Amino acid sequence: MKRATFSWWALTALIGCGSAAPTTEPEDPELVVFEGEVDNTFVLAGEPSQVVTHLRVTTRPLEGASRPSINLALVVDTSGSMTGAPIDDARRASLALLDALGPDDRLTVVAFHSETEVLLPSTLLGGADLGALRGQIARMEARGTTDLAGGLRTGLEELVRHFEPQGINRLVLLSDGVPNDPSPILPLAQAAGERGVRITALGLGLEYDETLLGQIAQLSNGRFHFVDDSARVAGVFRDEVLRFERLLARDLVLELRPGPGVTIDGVVGQPIATAGGGVQIALGDLSEGEERDVIVSLRAEPRRPGTTLELMDAVLRFRDAVADAGPLERRVFVGARATEVASEIEAGRNAGVERTAERMRAAVTTVQAIERARAGDVESARLILDRAAARAASVADRQGDDDLRAQASEMRALGDALPTLSAPPAAAPAEPASVIRRTHDSAMSVIQGSR
Repeated sequence: MKRATFSWWALTALIGCGSAAPTTEPEDPELVVFEGEVDNTFVLAGEPSQVVTHLRVTTRPLEGASRPSINLALVVDTSGSMTGAPIDDARRASLALLDALGPDDRLTVVAFHSETEVLLPSTLLGGADLGALRGQIARMEARGTTDLAGGLRTGLEELVRHFEPQGINRLVLLSDGVPNDPSPILPLAQAAGERGVRITALGLGLEYDETLLGQIAQLSNGRFHFVDDSARVAGVFRDEVLRFERLLARDLVLELRPGPGVTIDGVVGQPIATAGGGVQIALGDLSEGEERDVIVSLRAEPRRPGTTLELMDAVLRFRDAVADAGPLERRVFVGARATEVASEIEAGRNAGVERTAERMRAAVTTVQAIERARAGDVESARLILDRAAARAASVADRQGDDDLRAQASEMRALGDALPTLSAPPAAAPAEPASVIRRTHDSAMSVIQGSR
């Protein structure tokens, strides 16, 4: 006789469907706002048209909500280049981070130099001997080379082992140098993002690989910061924890569906995945006060005068992190109208969308130029940078945009500094290195929004 089998989940479900009173589903707290607009509400009839769409995710103020538990791994570069104030400040910052967490949180501290050390295995802080934990963290010392890949892998293993499905799973990476072997690092960042672990990558000083750290953050849907002074590390650590306390939504995914006769030409500065006839973009988690800007380029077939163009449906899906309201979504439709009247086309222009799109394009080109120069192609890097700076300056002058004008100026200064990337880090002059790091950080802040 064949024995029937039941999963633990099925047994729990059967128990739960007895005489329990019906429950009320939590309501959407409506703290996530999703909006979209086009650069022109009119297109020229009878001609193929290019339309730029600006999609923006913002938040409303959060009141009286408790934060989820945090499962946090701190992965710190303790190579020989951290000797002196940097390692002292990293040690103090790690201890301050321990004090900032709560009893329901977990903390892992990993140090990497020539090898990787787990200074503090993943520990639930409630009931733990905090004095002993502080003693373990205080063992951090600077020596050896930079096994960043080993430190990252070990920190991720600790996080995944204690993954908190309803909590916040984060890795904060601090490095001041170039890794011994970069080849495993980006696959690890990609895998982290796919598992729901976001990485905050912090570049300290003037000798780290800004391209690599920026890519780690982007691939994991995390954040990147340039920290020019090690004394600021504690403040950045504290800001990350405070940001966790204001979490509103998890795992934002934006799905773009073009209308009939419309093609998505590209999404500026965002890695995309195809999905049916459209694309998907992972936007990570969202905290109070943050925003995400997504610039989409569309190409539409010719239309007759008076025809309405159904350009695109955009669907934002996420999991509520405030009221346990489960999976939620927001929808935006954008369209335009074909006309032969020049005055209508002029009146339909949206200067704000043009400015935002140009800032994003300039930021993306800045990062690409640094990547090319670091790979040895300085001439090509300067060429694309010069073109983008000229375009940004033109738009800035036409619209009187001081922010975009400053961005163009930074790009020109960066062009002069790029050749130093072909020199060994220790031989590169400090001033050009500082220009490169600051311009890269500024560009990443535009690409990431306030993520």
